[in-house]
Amino acid sequence: MVGAEQTIVISTECGLIQGIKDKSYVFKGIPYALPPVRNRRWNQPIPVSREVGTCWQRIYPALKFGNTCAQKNPLNESLTLGSEDCLYLNVWTPTVTKSDKLPVMVYIHGGSLQFANGNWPTYCPTESLAMETDIVHVSFNYRLHAFGFMALDILSAASGTKTSGNYGFMDQLAALQWVKANIENFGGDPNKITLYGQSSGGTSVFALLASPFSNGLFQRAWMLSASPILNKTLEDASRDNRVFLERSGCSTVQCLYDLPVDDVIKAVPWNIYPFWAMTDQGNLPVKGQFDGAMAIVDGYIIPHPPFEAWEMGKTIDVPLMIGTTGQEIDYQPSYNDLYNWTWSHYENVVTAKLGTFGLDVAKRALELYPMYNVTPEYQFTSLVSDIRVTCPNDILTMKAAKSFKSPVYRYVVTSAPSAPIHLFGLPFPARYSMHAWDMLAFFGTIGDYIAVQQSDKMFSDLVRREMLSFVHTGKPFTETWGTFGDSVAILNTTLSVAKYYHETECQYWMNAAKLWPYAWIN
Repeated sequence: MVGAEQTIVISTECGLIQGIKDKSYVFKGIPYALPPVRNRRWNQPIPVSREVGTCWQRIYPALKFGNTCAQKNPLNESLTLGSEDCLYLNVWTPTVTKSDKLPVMVYIHGGSLQFANGNWPTYCPTESLAMETDIVHVSFNYRLHAFGFMALDILSAASGTKTSGNYGFMDQLAALQWVKANIENFGGDPNKITLYGQSSGGTSVFALLASPFSNGLFQRAWMLSASPILNKTLEDASRDNRVFLERSGCSTVQCLYDLPVDDVIKAVPWNIYPFWAMTDQGNLPVKGQFDGAMAIVDGYIIPHPPFEAWEMGKTIDVPLMIGTTGQEIDYQPSYNDLYNWTWSHYENVVTAKLGTFGLDVAKRALELYPMYNVTPEYQFTSLVSDIRVTCPNDILTMKAAKSFKSPVYRYVVTSAPSAPIHLFGLPFPARYSMHAWDMLAFFGTIGDYIAVQQSDKMFSDLVRREMLSFVHTGKPFTETWGTFGDSVAILNTTLSVAKYYHETECQYWMNAAKLWPYAWIN
């Protein structure tokens, strides 16, 4: 039970709301849209607002986190977590005084658009983060996988916009609209909002930077380890997703609305094309093998592929920070025994996979990522990360830098944890600069995994220093870190600046070998 002396009541557009006062003020599980259930499934979210007539009448108790959105249990995929009634957000703030007008950071969680929530342990803002950064922090849940991104002809036909898919992005926009309208009551400045996300949260930021509905909703953007390809059309996605319709046994929209949650999840084509499980993305590509996409160019929320939209000047032109890590896949590679590999094993896998593009491609890979001086795990995760994430994100950054008037910055993390980390409880012991390492550093949750050593603290302090400067000023703290084209920052225990990161490698993968289409996709 929460004692009366520990609670606080403030106003929102929808009425009074009760939160908790501890290290900072915390408001959990605030509804920002009606539950997307029954005939509201696969439709635009209906905001909780006075204008729509969906507000609460009494004091709303924002004392516990809202439901996780329905998903497979990432640690046991035969089980289901969560509920469709899941459109809730959370606020952590050091003040509730309107006149303070602190900067606001709105976080979009990752999880391949399939997993997690806005309050996942170690992977979300905290009371300590709000106090230590003196910033108002917001996170939220949004619809995932089939519930959030299913595109089908029959859903489009039933829609007022004649489109389908991207419902998760609609939820994200609804949450941002709630923040814009209400955050002043939580001590925040509605005109100084930084939108950031890691992994598919970064992909979400990428998408929203090309959506006209994002205008005015944020003033800075930070993408961490995003998927840089977003060009699947509504028509192609609707064709690819017919297998879902067949597996569901439905031929009408009402049947789809009535399907039990578990049946929806079972009907998803996880391990047949379009391969929504995307299990190959922790591995080297094989020629001709592609996953489908959940995030699409639907013609409504995302009218044009982001690169095309930016070239046309249709962008949310705000200061942009783009980051990746040196060994992205080290937390969950496709080979559970990778840490025990010999160089012979490394050579065989590289040759077998990249040899499908030509033996000259495999040979060049072994020259660029040679078999000496480091471990096979390090070289393999570096190689996969460069092809799938790092080099493609350079292309994304270049496209943004050419189109945005605002500054665009790029960094790569080379810091490694001082001890192996089992990220999110996964079995693989990550030893290098793995996916989410910069996110844990910013959140200050490294200590939830390992005993923090000086190198870990130095890296965490560095990430916070640079990103908090970006939040406040639109540029990093270190003056020698220039915009993309002039420099890339390398983040370790200290910050160094280079013209490019892995320039020779990226030139080969993206230009000579033409592996851009094999970048990560959500």
